[in-house]
Amino acid sequence: MAKTNAERQRIYRSKRTGTGGRHERINCYISISTKRNVERLACYYRLTLAETLEKIINERAATLLERLSDEEREMFFEERAGAQHTPEPEDISSGP
Repeated sequence: MAKTNAERQRIYRSKRTGTGGRHERINCYISISTKRNVERLACYYRLTLAETLEKIINERAATLLERLSDEEREMFFEERAGAQHTPEPEDISSGP
């Protein structure tokens, strides 16, 4: 018997996010203009939306890590930097 769309989707998600999976699902709202820009970047670089977001985030993290001291890097990886560091506007909004 053929699988329903829901069954196929459940199997697909469990392979990606279950035991041995390499992904986690995120769900958030972003502005329309930001979404359009991500779509344009993805189209320009011929990437999926997920690949585009991963590329942007990982490049920004690498740039930040290059500037941090050992102590700040440790705080970053422990996800406790936000409590002790107020980012400058360029830390978040400007590109590399």
